[in-house]
Amino acid sequence: MIIPVFDIKDNIAVSGKSGKRDTYTRLKSIYGDDILQIAQNLKDAGSQLLYIADLDKIEDNGSNNEIISQINQIIPVMLDNGIRTLNDVEKNNKICTYNIVATETLPSINEAQHIFENYDKEKLIVSVDIKNNQLLNQNNNIKLDEIINLINTHKPKYTILLNISQVGTKKSNTPPIINEIIQKTPNTTHIMAGGLTNQTITQHKKNNIQHFLVGTILHEGTLKHKL
Repeated sequence: MIIPVFDIKDNIAVSGKSGKRDTYTRLKSIYGDDILQIAQNLKDAGSQLLYIADLDKIEDNGSNNEIISQINQIIPVMLDNGIRTLNDVEKNNKICTYNIVATETLPSINEAQHIFENYDKEKLIVSVDIKNNQLLNQNNNIKLDEIINLINTHKPKYTILLNISQVGTKKSNTPPIINEIIQKTPNTTHIMAGGLTNQTITQHKKNNIQHFLVGTILHEGTLKHKL
């Protein structure tokens, strides 16, 4: 399944490279100019899910809750808005369909455990964020084996493997750390993300990975795989 991606900042869809958020610019998409138009056109084209990152909320600079809620009425949204606590997840109830618990913003593995023990697991997705072949965490106090244990204990339906270094670059390889996670977490569906090209999507499919977050090649109109 191809899952379209875009980020939102100041109620505008934006795009950029390698997670350098201060350089992001307005998204240019063949699916439209307006956010709601893009969402509707993606649904009409066959998309079943949409991945959104709320950059303002992730950076503690307000939120884009209202527009995201409107998008979720059109197509189910997988939302990364910097979840740190169970309270954050509960506040998302009316905003999105799936909450993304991302390693980048998690304060501790204990908080992640608390979230999974007290919320509907069917609506939780883990995002393992990788940068420069290392686990990305703002406090550098979460270890890879702890995340692997979290996934194997709670068995989320989806686990995103996001190579932030390659976002928007159209250059995609699979670093050793991602291969390790795939091998050690057999009871979740892996979603590959970060710089994916038509060629790398094809290669991943040969390795029995069938789910992908796709932004750049989708919005520029060069995606050859069916939505």
